[in-house]
Amino acid sequence: MKNPVSLRCDLHGTVQELPAFFERLDGWAEAADLPPGLTTKLGLMLDELLTNVAMHAYGGQGGPVSVEVEFVPPQALQAVIRDRGPAFDPTGLPAPDLDIALEERDIGGLGVHFVRRLADRFSYRREGDCNEVTLGYSSVGNTRR
Repeated sequence: MKNPVSLRCDLHGTVQELPAFFERLDGWAEAADLPPGLTTKLGLMLDELLTNVAMHAYGGQGGPVSVEVEFVPPQALQAVIRDRGPAFDPTGLPAPDLDIALEERDIGGLGVHFVRRLADRFSYRREGDCNEVTLGYSSVGNTRR
């Protein structure tokens, strides 16, 4: 496969729909004959970010979310998540202090920290009333395994 292959999904911004989304993502990866396991890390990152959108941007009530995933041969994936929640830049969150005892830490921030550690690219922009988070992962030359 030499050309990029894309998947676009429009979601309702709820946690309940995520299992069906990930089944569709896995089916797309299999149908596109992506290298085995390539979508695993991207799936973990998407799960964290989409759960955050559902719970924080939409307060568990849902709202419009679009996800575009692109495979760029031979080993790279990129995803763009768009939502219409309040402006929020996850890339600007401070890194959590992992040396503090768990019971003394503030709640939150570990998931985004996890995404930062896995992603090769992680960016945010606000366009009009839309949050746009882009993340990418390449297994070629990736030292964050």
